[in-house]
Amino acid sequence: MLFNPQRNDYVDAGGPVRYLDDTGLKRPLTAPRQQMAAMAAFVLAAAVIGGILLHSVLDAVNGGAARAQASMEENLARDVSYDLPALAALASLDDASIRQTFADAGYSTVDLSTEEEFPSGGFELAKLPSDVSTVDAGLMYAQGIAQLSAADAARLLKGSWTLTVDRSEALSMNVRYADFSSGDVNAAVQAAVAAEGFDPATVPEDGQGVDEVGNTFMTGTVDVDGSTYTWRVSAIALSEVYDISGLPDSAVYVGIRLTA
Repeated sequence: MLFNPQRNDYVDAGGPVRYLDDTGLKRPLTAPRQQMAAMAAFVLAAAVIGGILLHSVLDAVNGGAARAQASMEENLARDVSYDLPALAALASLDDASIRQTFADAGYSTVDLSTEEEFPSGGFELAKLPSDVSTVDAGLMYAQGIAQLSAADAARLLKGSWTLTVDRSEALSMNVRYADFSSGDVNAAVQAAVAAEGFDPATVPEDGQGVDEVGNTFMTGTVDVDGSTYTWRVSAIALSEVYDISGLPDSAVYVGIRLTA
C-alpha cells in the first residue's frame, strides 16, 4: 500500500516521518452515562436473582432437613396401638383361624408370603398401623423398609408388627416390631414379656443376658392346653437392623418367639 500524505489518519510530527493518529486510543475508557445505568441495572438484577437462588438452595438443604425431622417426630407421636398378638393364645389355632382372629379384631394386614414358601403350613403377614392404608403400606414394603426416609419408616413401623408362623417341623411363631417408647433394650424386653403375659418366674438362671450376636434376651416356658412351649424375647438397637438416618437412637427392634 502506497503512502498517502493526504490521509487524515496520519499526523505530522514535524519531521520526515508521519505517524498514525492515536487520538482514538487516548479517549477516556468510560462508557456513556446511559450505558453505565443499563449495566448497573443488569448487575443489580443478577445480584437479586443470585440471592433468590442461594436462599432457595439453603432453604432446600437446611429447611428440608428440619421439616423431615419434624415429620418424623410427628409420626412417632401418633396415638396408634400395637395390639401385639398373644402368641400363647394362637398356638393351638390353625392358619385360617389365626387370620380370622385378626380379621375379627379389625386389624388391617398385608400378606408377605405365599403358600409355596410354607409347603408344610404357615405364613408371614404384617399388621399395619390403624392410620396407614394397605395401598400405602404395600408401596413402602415394595420399596424396602431400609430404603425409606425416617419419616416414612416411623409412619410404617409405629404401631405395626410382622408375624411368621412356621409349621415345617415343630410349631414356631415369631412376631417382630420396632419399640420407640421403652428407651433401651432391657426395658423393651420387659415390656414385651408383660405384653405377652409370660411369667418371668419360669426363666431359668441362665435364661437371660446377651447372646452371641448382641441380642439382649429372656427365655422361659408357658403352658398351652397342657403342653409346654418355650418363649424367648430378644431385643437389639433398631439401627442394627435398619440403617435409616434420623430415627431415634433409643429405638429398639424386638422379637418374640414361641416354639412347641
